[in-house]
Amino acid sequence: MSLKHRTLLFFLKYLAFIFLSLLNLTFRYEVYGLKKPYRKAIYVFWHQNIISLLLNRKKEQVAVIISSSKDGDYIAEPAKLFGYIPVRGSSTRQGANALKELVALTKHHSVAITPDGPKGPAFEFKNGALQVALLSGLPIIAVKVFVSSAWSFASWDSFIFPHPFAKIKICYSEPFVINSKDDFKPMCTKIESWMNTK
Repeated sequence: MSLKHRTLLFFLKYLAFIFLSLLNLTFRYEVYGLKKPYRKAIYVFWHQNIISLLLNRKKEQVAVIISSSKDGDYIAEPAKLFGYIPVRGSSTRQGANALKELVALTKHHSVAITPDGPKGPAFEFKNGALQVALLSGLPIIAVKVFVSSAWSFASWDSFIFPHPFAKIKICYSEPFVINSKDDFKPMCTKIESWMNTK
């Protein structure tokens, strides 16, 4: 990492943290289906909803998989400030190492994965989260997000950035348990269907 990149990253991560923290004060959250005390789980949600869930579940020491690219640096560093544990890697870069690290972290932490990341196709469930579930024994809990008003970007995932004072509805599924690799195909279909139902 060059000195220029490190310097830019240092300033941007604090600017992002301050801006998002202030913006979060204006949001109104409605959460359904998540029971307290929270159980350890593998939470899965579409890549477009990163901002809403990053702010709603801050300071919970959830491990999150983030691309090992330079662009991923600009997500990973603010995520640390919000209390997350970034695991660098993806299905295309350093995937095996990221998988091992995630499984190790499940001994003490919940894990968050975007199953359509890092580059899509959007809203299609890839089986990386199922592998973590099988190896760790943790259930998968799917998450849907509905935002009353937001900017939607012309990116592969139609990334959503909530407007100030937006109402954010977050819905959690019942746990999905993975017992063997034979469960992968039917569970991919089942969870994807739940996540894509409005």
